[in-house]
Amino acid sequence: MLDSYLKNQSNTKEKEKLDEFFEENSNSIEASKSIENVSKLEDKIFNYIQFGIKEQVKRESTLNRMPYLQVAASILVIFLFSTTIYFYRSSLASKSQLPIAQSVAKLEDKQPAKNIAILTLGNNSQIVLDEASNGEIAQEGGVSILKTDKGELVYKIRNSNKLSNKDLNKYNTISTPMGGKFKVILPDGSLVVLNAASTLKYPVHFDEKVRKVSFTGEAYFEIAKLEDKRKQRVPFFVYSNDQIVEVLGTHFNINSYDNEEYSKTTLLEGSVKIINEKSAAPAKILKPGQQAVIKRGDVQTKVMIADEAQALAWKDGYFLFKNTNIKDVVNELERWYNVDIQYEDEMEFENITGYISRNVKISSVLKMLQLSGIVNYEISGSKIIIKGS
Repeated sequence: MLDSYLKNQSNTKEKEKLDEFFEENSNSIEASKSIENVSKLEDKIFNYIQFGIKEQVKRESTLNRMPYLQVAASILVIFLFSTTIYFYRSSLASKSQLPIAQSVAKLEDKQPAKNIAILTLGNNSQIVLDEASNGEIAQEGGVSILKTDKGELVYKIRNSNKLSNKDLNKYNTISTPMGGKFKVILPDGSLVVLNAASTLKYPVHFDEKVRKVSFTGEAYFEIAKLEDKRKQRVPFFVYSNDQIVEVLGTHFNINSYDNEEYSKTTLLEGSVKIINEKSAAPAKILKPGQQAVIKRGDVQTKVMIADEAQALAWKDGYFLFKNTNIKDVVNELERWYNVDIQYEDEMEFENITGYISRNVKISSVLKMLQLSGIVNYEISGSKIIIKGS
């Protein structure tokens, strides 16, 4: 219910109900000075959202299959507001009043990430994919490169019988900027969904014995199973910061940004082998539901139970923070909205928990962060300044 409200997709009754609630309680939210008043506010919010959950579950009960986050979305809205009130209580325990909202100067209300990417061909020429027309946009070595009406990049092999060595050595690179995302179907049929500020380099023709790509950023991979002439499976290798992921045919997510300390590989289906390039130790083999974490430059590879919902939240259209440090939250917001966010001097970097759709403007996300009671914000020119509460 709240998710629809934030995206202006609520029906008339839902919108009127929530508008009425926030109007009636706006003074309480900003000026409450007692834990008892906040407790009453918590009960009110819970009752409002509980109604939305019952209605949504009723509407969606006829569906045979739904992605995990779609099922959990309404429940997580309760989780967000419950933790929001918890943060208020933490603040009240040490302060006499809740944080007062900062005045907001003029700043473009940033839209969420869109299908924006640049494709670099083997001859180093570039195509701005969001500006290119649908249909065939290029040809390279017997391969047709298409942009679909769904905004996907697709490679289709037309003629592989008359290929020169030069054709076989051609590479393409697709890069999403901050504020961009894109899907690409590689020449072998594998699907890669790129998050913002990510780069994938791959051959126009994969070798018959091995498939290799290099990558930085975050992406979800669905690797096609491929056999050679001897009916042997052709392995697929993903090279990223300090690690190599070897797969045969599987679904997994890699988070490995250059400006972040850890590389995380989450396995959803199949099996992968994690090779730490800084270590001489044997590779780690992941099972579905596990996550490998490598600290940049460290020889140790940690394997743990994965939080699949959190790892895939970005692909399914959500921000999902679970005891996440505010620095990591800000990194995600900067990439997704292509905005400059800075910190107030001497700010304490606490952890935050919450959920919100990625399809809303940045103002909605900032308001949610502000409601947590942990952080506040103000606008300074074209920058957003994150401040302590």
